[in-house]
Amino acid sequence: MKKLLFLTFAVVLGMSAHAQTRVLKQIPSTAGNAQSFTSYKAQVKKIDPAANQIWWGYGNETEARSALGIQKAETYNLAFFVTASNSAIVGKTIKAIRFYLRDKANTSDVKVWISKSLPEDVSKADYVQDVAQSSLNAGDESNAKMGVANDVALTTPHVVGAEGVYVGYSFTVANASSSGTQYPIVTWTGNKAANSFFIRTSTSVSKWSDLSNENYGKLALQILVEGDFVQNSVSANSLQDIVVAKNNTGKSKFVVTNNGSAGISSIDYTVATNGTVGAEQHLDINPAFNVYGGQCTIDLPLAADANTGTTTKTVTITKVNGKANEASNNTATCKLTTVSKEVKRGVVVEEFTGTGCPWCPRGLAGMKKMRDTFGENFIGIGIHGFNQSDPMYYSGYAKIGLNSAPSCKIERGNMMDPFYGTNNDICNDFKEALARLAAVGVSVTGNLNADRTEITATATIEPLANGTYEIAYVLIGDELTGTATSWKQANNYASRTAAQWGTDDPYLTPFCKGGKYGSSSVTFSYEDVLLASSYVGGTNKATLEPLQEGKVVTNTYTLTLPTKNTLKEAIEKAGYNKLAVIAMIIRNDGKIENAAKFYLQAPAGVEGISENKGELKEVARYTIDGRRISAPQRGLNIVKMSDGSTVKVLVK
Repeated sequence: MKKLLFLTFAVVLGMSAHAQTRVLKQIPSTAGNAQSFTSYKAQVKKIDPAANQIWWGYGNETEARSALGIQKAETYNLAFFVTASNSAIVGKTIKAIRFYLRDKANTSDVKVWISKSLPEDVSKADYVQDVAQSSLNAGDESNAKMGVANDVALTTPHVVGAEGVYVGYSFTVANASSSGTQYPIVTWTGNKAANSFFIRTSTSVSKWSDLSNENYGKLALQILVEGDFVQNSVSANSLQDIVVAKNNTGKSKFVVTNNGSAGISSIDYTVATNGTVGAEQHLDINPAFNVYGGQCTIDLPLAADANTGTTTKTVTITKVNGKANEASNNTATCKLTTVSKEVKRGVVVEEFTGTGCPWCPRGLAGMKKMRDTFGENFIGIGIHGFNQSDPMYYSGYAKIGLNSAPSCKIERGNMMDPFYGTNNDICNDFKEALARLAAVGVSVTGNLNADRTEITATATIEPLANGTYEIAYVLIGDELTGTATSWKQANNYASRTAAQWGTDDPYLTPFCKGGKYGSSSVTFSYEDVLLASSYVGGTNKATLEPLQEGKVVTNTYTLTLPTKNTLKEAIEKAGYNKLAVIAMIIRNDGKIENAAKFYLQAPAGVEGISENKGELKEVARYTIDGRRISAPQRGLNIVKMSDGSTVKVLVK
């Protein structure tokens, strides 16, 4: 299902700890239903670029378009930023601006503008031009192509200076009574792009906010630029380090920029290994990438070396579309590590959350979805840091850049939404991370001491290549809950039904009105809760010597259990077998190379406290080959019950 869910969140502005809360709603999906609008049938006259001109933006007219808005009568100011580093556009002349409009009858005071900085008052931007009401086109081309293009030729063309420039348009909605006025902002629904979407409104979004890194898409806005353009030019930005098993081929994320007017339908390239250049190779790009000045990511195949170890790969783009590459910066490098085998992977998802965060049920839903979908490969760490009144509040953990809730990082990569991920479904991002091979194998065990105050974690580390890494330990708890009000989860999703929110996802619908957790303050059983770690005041106290290929080593660290009574009681109620230790192997770049998790065995004579002493309860689950798992997995599962008995369960 196309994601068109009401997404409300706190956006951190710059380095400030204060977030501006904004309410934006994406237009509800009309897939499979009668259209809520009439398709625009009239012919729209667009400006055709001359030989020395090109339309540029962070998207193009071939992409699907959606819409969003505040559902109020307000003035909207929207923009994107042409960065100083955008050599394809800097120095060129802006001749026209193209934006998309859904309504004309209740929309007025339309302007296009250009400014070196985001203006507090649009009328005082460096360049402002009013758009005549009679010249406007409005409506929707189709459900997948919302809005109609308006091409506005500038009375005075504007040269893009070396410092870059903001380009925007503004309009006022007088009466938000229709789809076109409730959701007047038209966006491209493809992958996110930095600097592609800035917004400010007269009331609801009182300060300029950058939505580029959120899940709203890119602002549907283009500029007609004039200047001297090359046709076939692709510059290389970055090449992802990868691990490949012997006799196999991996795929590295190759980020490139299209600086040619012909776009990118194919590239030819060479791969040098430690300076020795190999034969030229060819790769077709399907679909072709035609955004002038835009970045795209190519899955570039790289073969393992004959011997294990790490080599430097230098990729040079020699041709574009079969013609010589006209870009001067046409090379990128990465490290390729060849390993003898594949090792078990554990993918860490660190989520920032809190009981006082009313939109964090979305994060709880996403974490459970990954937990159920990926089983023991999922290693979740729920960092309750949003509000200090949270009984699970934890401070002093690693400073990994999670500063808004709900948010998460997978393997300490980019921050993303813990339910939607980078594009509709967090599981897609997890699956991509899980597909990556690791250069280090790791497993971990944990032993609880007699007085149940400390856990000794022991990691067994199997290096498949030489390297220097960091190791960090974490203690998490499942099924933690309490009766005090402070344990209750705030929940804004309870204000509407799932249908009104536009979702049928079974992990989120229980939090909506009428669902199991459909109240504004929810009694909840929390999973993956961070309880202790090797980080003290943000500094990791665990140490690890440099690793040597083939030399298995062990490493230990002692974790101290929480001393706060509310948490101690919750842990005892859940049972000590609901505690798990985590060991993370961390690369020099701060990313997590691999991780493992181990659930404790309950110490003799100590069981979880049940409200019903005679109630049977699952205490552990295993696969048929004896591996302990944290969630049901397809196939035959062996379940250990609280009375010591075991049952076999077939999970379909």
